[in-house]
Amino acid sequence: MLSKINLIIFSVLLLGGSYFYFNSNSSYKDSFQARVYYMLGNYESAYNLAKKALNEDSYNKMANTIVIQSQIALTYEKYIEQGNSYLKKIDSISSKKEYSKKDKTRIKFMCEIMIKGYDELKPSTLTDENLLQNSKKMQKKFKQLYEELF
Repeated sequence: MLSKINLIIFSVLLLGGSYFYFNSNSSYKDSFQARVYYMLGNYESAYNLAKKALNEDSYNKMANTIVIQSQIALTYEKYIEQGNSYLKKIDSISSKKEYSKKDKTRIKFMCEIMIKGYDELKPSTLTDENLLQNSKKMQKKFKQLYEELF
């Protein structure tokens, strides 16, 4: 019976000490907040906060992980944004009644950039599934467009 009480007291003290340490350490506060931003999909804020936390405490593993994962997520977001931008440009070119050989070459280069760009993306096990799916859809659009036109 005495050992159970000691175990409960030890657990409460351990949890209380951990709470106090993480609550008073600004590096871990920033890490937790960065993790929340990452989970919400705000990768830029997560990256900035985790980088700040990592500068305060270079041994903060959570901050290090969030920095790396946010960088990966930001490359996926950049790829998707670039694809949307290229699709708008291709749409404006295709809306012309006639387009030149330069326009056709421009479209070909955009398609090739997006197809090869997808292969350069390096996912991790923590990368958001929506980012992976959206980038795959983007690559499929450009592959299909490339096959139809060239």
